[in-house]
Amino acid sequence: MRRSSSSLRRQLIVRMVSMMLPILILLWVVAYFSSLYYINAAFDRSLVRRTYALADQIEVVRGQVRVDLPVAAREILAFDQEDLLFHRIVDPHGRVVEGELNMPKVPGKAPLRSGEMSIYEGVKDGQPVRVVAFALSLKGTSAAGTVMIQVGETLSRRSAIARRATLAIVVPMLLMTLTAVGAIAYGVGRGLEPVRRLRDRLLARSAFDLSPVPLEETPAEMRPFLDEINSLLARLSEAVEAQSRFVADAAHQLRTPIAGIRAQAEAALAAGQPDQGQAALRRIAHVAKNMGELVQKLLILARVDAAENTLHLGRIDARDLMREVAMDWVPQALAQGVEIGFDETGDELAWVVGDRDLLRELLANLVDNALRHGGRLVTLGLGASTEGVIWRVSDNGPGIPASQREVVFAPFHRLSGSADGAGLGLAIVQRIARLHGATVELEAGSGGQGLTVVVRFPPLPDGGG
Repeated sequence: MRRSSSSLRRQLIVRMVSMMLPILILLWVVAYFSSLYYINAAFDRSLVRRTYALADQIEVVRGQVRVDLPVAAREILAFDQEDLLFHRIVDPHGRVVEGELNMPKVPGKAPLRSGEMSIYEGVKDGQPVRVVAFALSLKGTSAAGTVMIQVGETLSRRSAIARRATLAIVVPMLLMTLTAVGAIAYGVGRGLEPVRRLRDRLLARSAFDLSPVPLEETPAEMRPFLDEINSLLARLSEAVEAQSRFVADAAHQLRTPIAGIRAQAEAALAAGQPDQGQAALRRIAHVAKNMGELVQKLLILARVDAAENTLHLGRIDARDLMREVAMDWVPQALAQGVEIGFDETGDELAWVVGDRDLLRELLANLVDNALRHGGRLVTLGLGASTEGVIWRVSDNGPGIPASQREVVFAPFHRLSGSADGAGLGLAIVQRIARLHGATVELEAGSGGQGLTVVVRFPPLPDGGG
């Protein structure tokens, strides 16, 4: 069952919208404070004009500051539909001549100098207010010093206008954003159309169709992905073909011994003499033994082919493993009149990284081949250096001609004139070696007699020998 959260289209749309949302919020904040700045500037000019208008009404009579405000002027100073307006006039002696007793103080430690004006924010009666303070000089009159004139108003109207201005900017932007989201969703859908067509082509393919995926009409960004899929399909096709060849070869190899067993069994049943029946039974036992060995080799080869993704890699002492295998084969070698020797050079540590069971199988196949086709002496040798570990299995038998040393690694290949064995030993050895990054080489034995199989392991990643 597909989950909607795994949709590439949904992910692209969500990521684009999530990137636009912070921008929209930032735009909202910038629009509000920008509007508030210009609105404050406009309202502050109105407060300044009222302050100057109030200053024009101040006069000095006999050294006393007086304010003569007509009724109309007082109404103009106090009237506003939304905000509260207030003022205060303080003479040079600190006495309130006109207006409110409680006014927000002018910021700063030093008082305003003559002719200086300050616009500031404060709190009056629990409400935020905006105040203009002006120091009116009394120079040229019968009084000395300055008169402090303060005119203020609450901020309700300013905030309301700022909100309306912000909405006038942001709402169209929000509508544009929603339109852009719809356009993005449509564009992403159209852009992913090649992906849907590719999916439909893959769904229409049969399970046995391992041909490359066509690259026509696919976006350039998908080419590396499709190249890897085609490479995987090519390797899978090769593996399937190799498996088919293996099954065909195995069927052919098993057909002959099975037919031989059947023929010998019929001969034993038809034999009139006990000796003839015994001879046929011995031949049946021999053919059955060879077939059992063939089946065992086939199972080992199949296990090796399937072991690439199931290797149990570990750090292995190649010297100890070779000694163990040599000891395991000593009884069978002595029974055949063959001597097994062990030859090692140097005392360096001989560590390799690999699957212990598979490496044991590799050595066992080399020893088995040497016992089958060698002479009377089989030698297992080991060399270790900074360049890696080397295994050698040598015999003093007839050897393998140089012209056939490459083809003997093919499954079911037997040397001319040799009917013993399944022809799978060296194929198993080579495939196990490849799984471990090692190489297998065939060389002439000591003095040009016999055969030496050399397995070279790469050095350990940490440089260990």
